[in-house]
Amino acid sequence: MASSETVRARISAIFSSLSRKQKQVARFVMDNEFLVSFASAADVAKKIGISTATVVRFCQTLGYEGYPDLQAAIRQSFPRSMTRIQRLEGRLASLMPEDNVPARVFANDIDNLKNTLELLDPTTLEAAVTEICQAAGILVVGEAVSAVPATFLEISLKAMGLPVRAVTSGGASLSLELALLRPSDLVVGIGFWRYSRETVEAMSWASEIGAKKIAITDSPVSPLAQLADHSFTVLTNGIAHSISPIAAISLINTLVAAISFQRPKQTLAALRKVDDARKEKLMEQ
Repeated sequence: MASSETVRARISAIFSSLSRKQKQVARFVMDNEFLVSFASAADVAKKIGISTATVVRFCQTLGYEGYPDLQAAIRQSFPRSMTRIQRLEGRLASLMPEDNVPARVFANDIDNLKNTLELLDPTTLEAAVTEICQAAGILVVGEAVSAVPATFLEISLKAMGLPVRAVTSGGASLSLELALLRPSDLVVGIGFWRYSRETVEAMSWASEIGAKKIAITDSPVSPLAQLADHSFTVLTNGIAHSISPIAAISLINTLVAAISFQRPKQTLAALRKVDDARKEKLMEQ
């Protein structure tokens, strides 16, 4: 029987060919594995707002005889997944009383970081670093919560001497940047549920003109991941707020570090220019 990882691999492999309703089922399954493993097909259909038959057909499209086989495949991963959850719950219980908010938030972000590291593919990292270093121009797009990692990436790459600009508000500013986009450029789309329509459209436009695309998102079947040449999945689970950007920031830190090791001379030269500019500014004051 296939494991939950195989279920995810099967979904990712055929996601682009699924119908709109089947894509809804796919995203729900990947975001709610525990619920799907015990809820009935009718319950899942009701939560998504589709028919039970659509859920069953989705299972058959993945290669399972029916919904019970999909559930069995997901349950196989539970010993490992539950151990991770129990570890976190035990740590939370031992570290703090109920009202110790800082410890809860930090423990949650630590778990997001550990799980994101597990998902990080070295081959994808290497390919993304190469694309960034070779791009004629780099456009980073991220709105709302995604604006924080987008701005951090822009500042980091600019300090290293790379031709980067970021758009964090969409609208006319994004339209202008997309109009200037060339096939030799690279677009980095950053987005988490619920995904910004304009960020998705920016990635789609990059595909149309032949520009390379990197996605930093929270699901391998998110609209951004499906459009990207290279995609990174980061955990964004929050305590009170629905999304934590900490793992995304850490991933960007990893990209920046890898880029600096790939082009050390250029990076040092760019950083010296930044440092010299700061010294001149201080002397003027």
